[in-house]
Amino acid sequence: MRELARSGARLGIGRYGEPRPFYLGSLFGEGTPNGRRRTQHLGIDLFAPAGTEVRAPLPGQVISVSTNSGRLDYGGAVVLRHQSADESFGVLYAHLDPSSIAGLGEGAEIPAGTTFAALGAPPDNGDWPPHLHVQLMPSELEPATETPAGVADPDQFEALSSHYPDPSPLLNLPPQATWCAADRQALLDRRQEHVSTALRFGHGGPLHIVRGRRHCLYDQHGRRYLDAYNNVPHVGHAHPHVLAAVQKQSGLLATNTRYLGDSLSSYAERLTAALPDSLSVCLFVNSGSEANELALRLARAGTQGRELLVMDHGYHGNTTGAVGVSPYKFRHEHGPEPAPWVHVTPQPDVYRGSFRGDDAGARYASAVCEEIAKIRAKGGAIMGYLSECLPSVGGQIVPPPGFFTAVYQAVRQAGGVCIADDVQTALGRTGKTFFGFELTGATPDILVLGKPLGNGYPIGAVVTTEAIASAFARGPEFFSTFGGNTVACAAGLAVLEVLENEGLQQHALRVGDQLLTGLRELQRDHAVIGDVRGSGLFLGVDLVTNRTTREPASSVANYLKNRLRQRRVLIGTEGPDDNVLKIRPPMTFDAAAAEVLLTEIATVLQEDRAQADARA
Repeated sequence: MRELARSGARLGIGRYGEPRPFYLGSLFGEGTPNGRRRTQHLGIDLFAPAGTEVRAPLPGQVISVSTNSGRLDYGGAVVLRHQSADESFGVLYAHLDPSSIAGLGEGAEIPAGTTFAALGAPPDNGDWPPHLHVQLMPSELEPATETPAGVADPDQFEALSSHYPDPSPLLNLPPQATWCAADRQALLDRRQEHVSTALRFGHGGPLHIVRGRRHCLYDQHGRRYLDAYNNVPHVGHAHPHVLAAVQKQSGLLATNTRYLGDSLSSYAERLTAALPDSLSVCLFVNSGSEANELALRLARAGTQGRELLVMDHGYHGNTTGAVGVSPYKFRHEHGPEPAPWVHVTPQPDVYRGSFRGDDAGARYASAVCEEIAKIRAKGGAIMGYLSECLPSVGGQIVPPPGFFTAVYQAVRQAGGVCIADDVQTALGRTGKTFFGFELTGATPDILVLGKPLGNGYPIGAVVTTEAIASAFARGPEFFSTFGGNTVACAAGLAVLEVLENEGLQQHALRVGDQLLTGLRELQRDHAVIGDVRGSGLFLGVDLVTNRTTREPASSVANYLKNRLRQRRVLIGTEGPDDNVLKIRPPMTFDAAAAEVLLTEIATVLQEDRAQADARA
């Protein structure tokens, strides 16, 4: 009503088909994170002051009169049967003043243009702003017809719209002013015209996501998806504390590191306070990709070496340099040729790799040592070893004990430095430790950070030793236009504050243990689950066609991912064979969300098993 007064308009219109994701009451659907909810409007709302007269647009007969006193219900409601030239049809008029319809009786005739009710005021009208809800109904009306729902679950809207069509002709309103259609195809066409097709959709096809909150995403029609996939909104989508920090700093100053300011020093102090003493110097960039590029420059400056060892299936970013040291990318069928100074070593996968058992860590480390010896035998100088702390695209791998300790020792003895890509697993995600490298028992010389630092605001960081930083400073000046800018540092500080204030690392451990227990129970019931691994909210489920041969069940993983999407749950798949379910949700992911995820995975696995039995 304030908007009507501000604009000077006499009438406001709530459109037919309009998505209304703000419907939160139990009247509107299930309370689960992915539950069905009625969010898409089946009528037209006309907003006007309380007490405004409601007149019959056509001659009508009263079919039902009701008072619905619950909050967010209809308040006073009347259903009239109208007769047009060739058919009769019903119309629901709702959110009326109950006292204005007290004298109406079923069967009463209402001449065209006659006032039969008045708009109600909250709370008597269902506790809404004063308005009239007008909704067409089927022609087959009987006395005491049940009052229909005014909104539909988006998946049911198309079917229900045939029963409750657009009432704009009855109201003498143009459909273009009252029909709210989200033209998905037009949006797709615009994207395809102006955006490279190299930028692909996730989750098997385009989802039109318009809003996020904590660990849920909402599409253009108000469907709510449980997000068990996105690790960039680390402390939850649209966290109010992070938003407030970004907004406040943006309103004060958004500038680069050329100037002395508190935010850069404060963030660097706060970040390094959580790290071992040896990692004491920070450099800031805009992403994990840039951070890995910078880490390579630091390694060269600190060692004067050239030869780099990397872990197989590793991914370190989308720049030319980062792709060049990422086997996940350069081993693609159409990937670039790797540089001769990049040497690929085995990924320490104790489930699917060459070495298994208690001594797997030592045996995988020996393979790295052998590669170091080959390089040095040819006169090469070792620059370093680069790997993810817990390989993600490689299949959510937890390296075996002793692996990193032995590898780091060998690299340093050969004159190289150790670079830990902790982009995926930093800031408490593993639950057990604040940084992923801590879970391995080995401290790197150069630490690379990215994705979760700013909760969606672009920020990346490299933290290194004083010795390496000093060697790098002797070279050309380093400057990043946006790296370490005042707003990015404000976002980074806010994320660290939320992690501490809300105890999200400990929370991740509790919920992660719940998920691990539930997934291992599913493993006992479903032979397709070969391995369950991970820590905290970094989990992988390795699917197999045969537990003995461990042949990857890539098609099952793809089916499960896409079927879960249809059931409004979002996960990913990874691994060299794309057969590992990747679970890495925002850190707000709670016990209720975990239970929904487990239930939905169980349901889809049961579907897949039933289909397999039917084919057999």
